[in-house]
Amino acid sequence: RIARYPTMKYAILLFALIGALACGAHAARETPEAVPLAAQSVPEGGFHVMELSSEFLFDAENMAGHKLPYGNPNTGACMPDEQKVSIQGLPGSFCSPECSPSKPCPADKYRLATAEGQCVLQTPGSPSPSQCALICEPNGMYPNGGCPMSAKCQPIQGLGICTYPGPAADKTLEASN
Repeated sequence: RIARYPTMKYAILLFALIGALACGAHAARETPEAVPLAAQSVPEGGFHVMELSSEFLFDAENMAGHKLPYGNPNTGACMPDEQKVSIQGLPGSFCSPECSPSKPCPADKYRLATAEGQCVLQTPGSPSPSQCALICEPNGMYPNGGCPMSAKCQPIQGLGICTYPGPAADKTLEASN
């Protein structure tokens, strides 16, 4: 059959050559932590049971954090300058960046989200805001008030704050006036 279509024969040979080169290149890479398994160590079923090192698991757990501000704390760790917070009287939680007069809130960089980060959250009893929240429009023209996907625009004081469904955070803040 291949002889009937000579160009097909060359295409198959080309793919076979590319596959062989790719496998050879992969096999040639150095993996300093790779340890060859002895042939006599294969158990009766022919399977090796391997475990992940505690160092690998620790690194994987700590690298699973979010790459953008205002993330969902229920799906990964908040960024280093953020805290998992809840707003008094609103369901859900979110990762909240720190802010001050000299450190403005980061922009929301989520695709299709229009909510804006503002320094509006304060610890109860504190004189000024110190944490950011995404301010959304609960009845606006954008889906879900402009919040990132899976977040909900929770109405408060005539505007809204984007929160993610899930358990409340240990730290509860108040929205400033």
